[in-house]
Order: sequence, then structure tokens, then C-alpha cells
Amino acid sequence: MFLKSLVDRNRKFVEAVVSLHEEGALEANTFVFDLDAFRENAKILKENADKFHLNVYGMTKQMGYNPILHQAIVDAGIESFVAVDWMGARLMHEQGYKIGHVGHLVQPPKGAADDLLAMNPEVFTVFSVHKARQVSDAAKRLNVVQPILLRVYDDTCTFYPGHEGGFHVDTLESSVREIQKLPNVEIVGVTSFPAMLFNESAGTVRPTHNFEVIQLAVEKLRRMGIVVKQVNAPGTTSSDVFELMASMGATHVEPGNGFTGTTPLATVQDVQELPAVLYLSEISHIHNGRGHVFGGGLYVDKVRGQYGLKARVGKDLAERDVELIPDDGIDYYGYVDGQVEEGQTVIFGFRPQIFVTRGQVAVVEGIHEGKPVVLGYHDQNGRVIQRGPRQ
Repeated sequence: MFLKSLVDRNRKFVEAVVSLHEEGALEANTFVFDLDAFRENAKILKENADKFHLNVYGMTKQMGYNPILHQAIVDAGIESFVAVDWMGARLMHEQGYKIGHVGHLVQPPKGAADDLLAMNPEVFTVFSVHKARQVSDAAKRLNVVQPILLRVYDDTCTFYPGHEGGFHVDTLESSVREIQKLPNVEIVGVTSFPAMLFNESAGTVRPTHNFEVIQLAVEKLRRMGIVVKQVNAPGTTSSDVFELMASMGATHVEPGNGFTGTTPLATVQDVQELPAVLYLSEISHIHNGRGHVFGGGLYVDKVRGQYGLKARVGKDLAERDVELIPDDGIDYYGYVDGQVEEGQTVIFGFRPQIFVTRGQVAVVEGIHEGKPVVLGYHDQNGRVIQRGPRQ
């Protein structure tokens, strides 16, 4: 779905990756990032956030917690990151980057709170009084008071499967009174997910009902005398929706795919951010006349539902239909239709979630100056991969 935008708007990137693959500088099963475009996207996001008085937490699970990309985000003036889970927080902290938000989307398990609070996160989202008590107990052991966000919902909120949970807005006040008894946490705001989604009928991004519930929760907290410092509204976040989010009361945003120009809005219009990522593979072999393409990173985030996957093959970037293996299989390979040859470069343009794959990550600099250089190889957790002969 993102292939057309990738080729149309950043063809130099695609052509450079084909050349680097043919030279052996890049290999199959690699998510390749255009660092120049990525840096510009981070700058655009920061400038637009400042324009609408929004604070930014960078979400980098989609990028495999890559340290080169983390630094590019910080260089743009975005100082803090959001961790999708406690393991991601550890990876970013290990690299020396500031944790802004933990606990949302994934609640940390018991025993992890001490570790996370020692990272001094700006906010910690909780789904229950029980979890707030765990955080308070950990904060007491560390002699700190931890600011927390409450995740809120009602009976008609939108959830992705497995994302359910939080404080029901109808009984929010009673939960708040219980949490206020805890000595080492302070309620500073609310959140929910997804607060924004692509609306197929409108052909653009719209607030979900979850955002309305966030607004209602804010009103209730303020009536209880709580100073609401953070209204966190993640989901489908790019510069083009910042004005709308700010107008609805958001104070904090969490772009992830915004950094790479792969939000759903980019499939229907030229968003401000350029496409800055692609998935590189090659034709491994041919069986019964059908090309097999190396997998490992072929988890496709079908953010706009089911659609036919395509790829560009070879130097001439010929478009080919692609079939992935069923969901209950392992993506050792995919299938590429049409005339192909072993060893040919295969370029995909889909929305990645690198942290749930076996995909590798390579960052390339200097593409738009005609001097592309591969800065390094990392795994899906941002750790260095050594390529070439071992010493």
C-alpha cells in the first residue's frame, strides 16, 4: 500500500538501495532507512508540534529501537521516548536515551516497576488501582513520587484485539479516590488508544470515540481538583493531524510511523513527511516457475485492512504481485509472481513493525547527495550485527 508513495516521492532512495544490494553492501531481510529523509521528517514533526504547543514522545518500536534513528530524533529537539513495553524501555535506557512514557500500550508485569522507575520516566500509565499500588510501592522504595496517567475507556471505545483495559469513565471518580490514598504516585493526566484513526469513508484521519472519553475524563479529574498536566492522545500521528489534536485538548503526541512517512494518511495524499523506510529482499530461488523471496521481516502492518501486496523487482523496478504465507506459518519466504531471476533485488514498501520480526535494520546516509553510505547493521532490538569476516 505504501509502495507507490515510496517510489513516487523518494525514488533516489529506492535506486540507491538497489545499487547497494547489488554491490553486497546490503543484504536480504533488511529494513533500510534513508537517514537524510528521516532527519528531515523528525525536524518537521518537532516544528509542527511546537507550532501547536504539543509535546512529543518518540515511538520507535516500529524502527527496531535503532540507536542511529534515536539520535536523529534527539537531534531534532525531541528529547523523550515512549516505550511500548517494559522491554523496549530497557533497550532505550541501555542506549542512554530518556524515557518519557511507560506502561502504555503494555502494562509492565509485577517485579518490573522498580527497574522502570529507576529510569526516571516522566509518566507511567496504569490500567487499574492494583497497578497504581505496585507503582506506588516501587516509588516508595526509591523515595520518589511517580507521576501517572490513567488509561480510560467506556463501553463503546475502539480497541485493537488484545489492547483492552483501563478505568471505565463511569466509575473513574471512585478509582481516583482509591489512588489518591497511595503515598508515592500523583495523577497528572489521562490517555487512551487509539485516539485517532484513519476513516475510510472520509478518506482522512479522524478522532475516535476514545478521544471523547479522554475529554470527559479530563473534565471529571479537574472537577475533583486534580491539575491535569498531560492529555496524551496517541494513534495515527503525523504533522498533518497536529492542529486537530491540539484543538481537541491534546498536550502530548507519540509519532512512530510519522517519522518514516508511513501513516495511513500517506496512502491517500502527500503528507509532510517523506517515505524514509523500505524492506529489502531478493529472489532466493524458483520452484515450479514461482519466485521465492527471502522473508524474516514480512510482518505487514495492514493498517487499512486487507490489500494485495506488491513489490518492485530488479534494476528496472518492475512491479510484481506478492503472496505471503498464511498467518499460522513462519515467513521463511514469500512468493513473487511473474518473470524473476535468482538473486534479483526485491523492494517492498509496507508499514513495518520491526520489533515483532526477525528483520535486520540498516541506516543509509548521503543518498540525496549521490554518496550513499551504510552506517551500520542492527537487529530488531537495536543491537549491533557484525557483518563480514570475523576477526
